[in-house]
Amino acid sequence: MMGESIFLLGERGLHLLFDAATISAALGEDPGTLRAAVVAHRKQLEAVLGEIVGIDDATAAKTLIAALPPELRHLLVHLYFEILESRLRRRGASLH
Repeated sequence: MMGESIFLLGERGLHLLFDAATISAALGEDPGTLRAAVVAHRKQLEAVLGEIVGIDDATAAKTLIAALPPELRHLLVHLYFEILESRLRRRGASLH
């Protein structure tokens, strides 16, 4: 599965699942808006995460993510960076 390799690359600053515009837009979102989106789209978000985890090809996962509504893409960006940050903190690596 690609999950581990995506995070290993992410730790080096290579974020294959999202383009720069999506990352920028997601990180500019209001936290309250994001929390409301999690509640409103929880089942769909869980389904998409399950589907992404099962994909072996980053390009296919990126295509799937790009087809999602913006609020779900933004949630995935935040989840991705939360996981990445947690991994880096566990290893004592500096964040970038």
